[in-house]
Amino acid sequence: MSTRGLLFLLLGMLTIITISVTAGIQSYYEEQRQQVAEQVDRKLNELMLDQHWNGYEHHKFKDSTVVLFTNADDTILGMVIMKTNGDFSTSTRDTAEKTPFDWTHFGNGTDEYIGLRFNERPEDVVYVRVSTSDWSKTYPVNTSRDEGYVRTYLITLEESLHFDSTLETLDRNQQVLHSEAF
Repeated sequence: MSTRGLLFLLLGMLTIITISVTAGIQSYYEEQRQQVAEQVDRKLNELMLDQHWNGYEHHKFKDSTVVLFTNADDTILGMVIMKTNGDFSTSTRDTAEKTPFDWTHFGNGTDEYIGLRFNERPEDVVYVRVSTSDWSKTYPVNTSRDEGYVRTYLITLEESLHFDSTLETLDRNQQVLHSEAF
């Protein structure tokens, strides 16, 4: 075999070895990530059970899980955020007074969420609008593609909220049903 042929053979073998090792490492890291996610889910479920919280929605993100929850008698609405490293934070709001919708906010500079629970005619709420003096964004909640309707909704914000923020529920014609400043 010529030197050139031997060189191509060696390069081919090195390429196959490199691809195999890379695939093995990626598989290992994916398995480790999955195990960490399962541990975080178990810890989050234990926390929810210990506090007697009932989860409405669970949202998995790259580095965290966010759960919108209430207590047994529906007098609070809250969010618990569990990071993949095991750290968690909660945000709750007293909801003893009956309003058209309840909300809770969580923001720590990097993660920003609003959790909503629609109390009056949730089937009529098609959009939710979040507004500040600087920006406004409308989120589709119950669209014609959906079967039925949702009673709760979690918004992941791209902007930090200011104190002059407003939440509005809108009907299918984008007419305001209810509005609340926060």
